[in-house]
Amino acid sequence: MSILGGLSRGEDRHSLAAPYALDALDPDERRRFEKHLARCDHCAAEVRDLAEDAVRLAWSAAAPAPAALRDRVLAAVRATPQEPAPAGNRAAPREP
Repeated sequence: MSILGGLSRGEDRHSLAAPYALDALDPDERRRFEKHLARCDHCAAEVRDLAEDAVRLAWSAAAPAPAALRDRVLAAVRATPQEPAPAGNRAAPREP
């Protein structure tokens, strides 16, 4: 679905800075918005800021787990009583 298609000629294209920064515009929308960006310092600054924010968010989610976490999880699994496997013969699935 086209984001620009929902805007009339008089509506504000400034609202497309976030979708542009997140690469959420289709190729035609992107081309048209880039023409707008070439003459709009406000949108260019907003796109720059949003792109920097997206990079910061991506890096913040990539924080490594604490070194002892794996050992704690494995110890908890070992300490948890396990259900015995069901008894009886189970037929292997037939191939079609």
